[in-house]
Order: sequence, then C-alpha cells, then structure tokens
Amino acid sequence: MNKWLLPIFAGLSLSGCVLQPELAFNDDTAWKNYGYETALSGMIKNSEDDLRSRDKMKSLQATGYQAYSDGYELGRTEYCAQNAFILGVKNQAYHGICDRLDWTFRQDYISGRTSRAGRSF
Repeated sequence: MNKWLLPIFAGLSLSGCVLQPELAFNDDTAWKNYGYETALSGMIKNSEDDLRSRDKMKSLQATGYQAYSDGYELGRTEYCAQNAFILGVKNQAYHGICDRLDWTFRQDYISGRTSRAGRSF
C-alpha cells in the first residue's frame, strides 16, 4: 500500500504546479486579453487574490483586475454562444461557466456527452 502513496502524492503535487502558471503582464490590455482567453477556453474565472499570487511582475491593480473581468465576460459570451451539444459530442470538458447565462447549456452538453453521434461502434 505504501508503495502507491509516494507516486500518487508526487503526481498530485506536480499537477497543482502545472495548473497555476505564473503571470507576467505589464498593462491592462494584457490582463483583458488573458481574461478573454481564459473564458474562451472554458475555464472558471480567477479571483483577484489568485491572480495577485501568480502575478510575477506584481503589476495587477484594481484597473487590471477590472480589465481581466471585462475580457473574461467577452470571452464567456463567445464561449457560451457555441453549440453545447457539439461540445459534449467532442468530449471536451465543461466547467459550468455558462450556467448563469443559459440554463439549457449544461443539459445540451450532457446530451452531447451521452449521445452516440460522431462515435464509431
């Protein structure tokens, strides 16, 4: 049993590092673009504290976080405009970022995940 604990712990530790890259942006436009790309990839919005802890240049101010939020909302609107059923058929991850914008998005996504469309038998 103990021989499994070390590899599992090491894997979990390393996966945490991969998920939280350092950020190095020097202006509000870069923060806005980062927010846009974050949402466009379907990821959950980061808190201001989380972004500050990862901000390598220590450049995140209130205006930078507002720019990040504005960019995130633009990206989220675009992400949530896609066909959720197809997203599910393609077996892509969905983290719930559209639930407040469109309550049917998750249902359509689940229908796509459970569908046999596009799958070989």
